[in-house]
Amino acid sequence: MSDKPVIKDAVAIVPVRDVVETIRFYTDILGFEGQVLAEDNSYGSVRRGGAAMDLLATDDADALKATATNIALAVWVEGLDDLYAELKPKLDTLPKGRVRPPFDQPYGVREFHVKDPDGCLLFFAERD
Repeated sequence: MSDKPVIKDAVAIVPVRDVVETIRFYTDILGFEGQVLAEDNSYGSVRRGGAAMDLLATDDADALKATATNIALAVWVEGLDDLYAELKPKLDTLPKGRVRPPFDQPYGVREFHVKDPDGCLLFFAERD
């Protein structure tokens, strides 16, 4: 055991309208696993591999606006095109404008984007 503190993880806490609906989106569409759900549905979490996020129910309009316009998460993956192919049948069921298919960035990253039900933008990304 080390005598130095170790930071083991960092997880975003994202304000959402409906924790149960949001967990359903992450599990059914993106293949995450639901990890925690508070008895009163006010809090939950999802995880897939090393990526995780906590979800906090709110009706605060400013917090929800921030989720839709200012919160984005980078999800770093290996095998980005394979992941997109795995998810594509379910991504195709989402409303127009919620998915951007894989593309290459000029700085050596390949990525695709998905917006969750509250507008939180996920950047699934892989370095060349």
